[in-house]
Amino acid sequence: MNNKKLIAFDMYDTWVHMTKYPNPYKNFFSQLWLQDSVIRELSFMLQTTDKNIEDILPKNIQSQKNISFLIDELVSNIYNQLSSLLLYDDFLSTIEILKQKWYKTAVVSNLSKPYNYPLIHLVPRNTFDYTILSYVVGIQKPDRKIFDYLQVVSWHTSDEIVMIGDSLKSDVQWAKNTGIEPIHIQRNQSLIKKDVDYIQISRLSELLDIFSRVK
Repeated sequence: MNNKKLIAFDMYDTWVHMTKYPNPYKNFFSQLWLQDSVIRELSFMLQTTDKNIEDILPKNIQSQKNISFLIDELVSNIYNQLSSLLLYDDFLSTIEILKQKWYKTAVVSNLSKPYNYPLIHLVPRNTFDYTILSYVVGIQKPDRKIFDYLQVVSWHTSDEIVMIGDSLKSDVQWAKNTGIEPIHIQRNQSLIKKDVDYIQISRLSELLDIFSRVK
């Protein structure tokens, strides 16, 4: 960790979490009886463009009589879900101390446009030095091109970056594939595994101990 300069964070279930409501998009798609391949395509488009759901639905779906009602219901459910968002209690204090130690910070997350809500409403504007969101850059983790984007905007090489997230595929494996040091957060301590080749934590505050050893 001696040469680390940039600490990148995933967003959901890393420093912010939802306290109620199931996935609104999942419920919406289930009412349209779409094939799994179509759902995957639409989900990808939602997370890699800033288009709204009504702009990407197939024409045969847009012509359904009840589609306006279903879209209004979707929007309402998304709003209800976003209203349930809470920051983890150790996030702001942890990131403030890390920034005081002169670490740069970034958020690198796969999400659709409405789910940037925490960055607008829940944290101060200067929380992150760099913001890499899939719907803005048109790339999803674990595509290594999203690292190339992070590297370009931050001017940091892979050996200078640490990636913190809850997903083994999108955060841990993506980081390892690009030469970035991963830290896997599992807030349920019973899920923490032994004999793994990456650091595991159950709270973000544990980062202060990890980085205090080298600063």
